[in-house]
Amino acid sequence: MDTVTPDDITCRLRHFATAVKETSTHAAERSAFGRYRAGAPYFALYPLRRLMASGETEARCSPEHHAEFGRISRDLAALEEEGGSAYRKELFSDLFVYTEAYRTLFCYHELGMCSLAGIARDPLREEIAVLLAELEGEFPLEEIRALVAGLDETLCLLHRSSSSGTPRADPAGGAAGEAPSPYGESIPAFHRPRERTGSL
Repeated sequence: MDTVTPDDITCRLRHFATAVKETSTHAAERSAFGRYRAGAPYFALYPLRRLMASGETEARCSPEHHAEFGRISRDLAALEEEGGSAYRKELFSDLFVYTEAYRTLFCYHELGMCSLAGIARDPLREEIAVLLAELEGEFPLEEIRALVAGLDETLCLLHRSSSSGTPRADPAGGAAGEAPSPYGESIPAFHRPRERTGSL
């Protein structure tokens, strides 16, 4: 992993702020795969939160960084309050769409239209992980979570069967939702649900 600098954190905070503002301003234009998406603030928030809380990066986070994170989180809370249950349902609907799209990638692979590398690198899987964490306890997610975990395992099995007999770790051996990737990185884990307090 490359060294994270204070400027990197500032840039990610700026991206988080922009995502919150645009998601609020362009509410009527939002769609699952459009320019403006309901999940955009969370797709910026969760990786940023994980980065700022990591031991390696924590020392590089200034009080100003934490203050800005808190301010943007309050803006997100205002967006959530304004959107109410309709906004949460929109997120859940998008989660369903993204999960179906993730499954469709495997169909494309069967037709020779998508490589295993393409599936592994597609941002869909990370976005699914984010929304699963964000909507935990609000909607029935068990079937979606099981489907995603099964697709993760299928990705590893497909690569193992296409490789030249090199032994690979059992996909079931890792943490749930974190099967070994054939490309040297973990398939995105299921994130830890956040507390809506503006803290990490």
